Amino acid sequence: MAGASKQCKGGTIHLIKIPEKYKIQVAKIAKKTLTGASKLFAYKKPVETVIFSSIPEFIIPEVGTGAHATIQGDIVVNIDFSRRDIIKVIQKELSSALYHEFSHVVRASVNKELYTTLIESLITEGIASYVEKKLFQKKVPYIEPIKNERKYWLRTKNNMHKNNYDHGEWFYGTKKLPRWIGYRFGYLIVNSFMKQQKNISFAQLVRTKSPEILRKSPILK
Repeated sequence: MAGASKQCKGGTIHLIKIPEKYKIQVAKIAKKTLTGASKLFAYKKPVETVIFSSIPEFIIPEVGTGAHATIQGDIVVNIDFSRRDIIKVIQKELSSALYHEFSHVVRASVNKELYTTLIESLITEGIASYVEKKLFQKKVPYIEPIKNERKYWLRTKNNMHKNNYDHGEWFYGTKKLPRWIGYRFGYLIVNSFMKQQKNISFAQLVRTKSPEILRKSPILK
C-alpha cells in the first residue's frame, strides 16, 4: 500500500492510499487535531493514527468518514474520497472523528472495562459524542433525537449492567432497536451529568468513572 507518515506532537500520522491532491490538506488537519487533542485531554503518550482511502461500505454516509480506536491505543480513520462533498468531509468531519476516537484512547488508558457492559459502552460513546458536539457546535447525526425514544428508556435501564448485550443492535441498529440509540442515550446521560458540574475539563470528564456519572446524571433519576 502506498502511503506516507507525518510526525506530530500527538503521534505519527500514516496516510494510506490518500489521493495525491488531498494529502497535504489531510495531513495538516490531522496533525493540528492530534496535537490539540493531546493538549485538551492531557494525554502525553503518542497515538499512532492511520487514515485510509476507503470504500463506502466502511463509511457513515451522513458524515463521509468511519473511524475506530484499537485496543492498543491507536486510531484508524476511513474516508470515502469518491464523494462529491469530499472537501467538506476533510475540513469539517476529519477533526471531529479524530477527537471522538482520541477520547476513547484516553479513556481506555485508565478504564479497562470500556465495553464490558452496556452502561460502560453508553458512557464511553456518550463522552466522545459530547466532545464532538461541544467542540464543533455542529449536527452530530448519531445523537439526534430518535422517534419514540422514551419507550426505550426502561429497556435501557433494565439492561445497563448486563455484559451480554448486543453491541451492534444498541449502537448500529442491526436488529430491532433504532439505529444509533446507544449513542443517543449515552450522549443524553453525559450531557445531563455535565450540566450539573462546574469547571470540569474534558481531560477530567474522559477519566471520570461510569458509576460517578450515573450517580450525578439527573436524567436517570
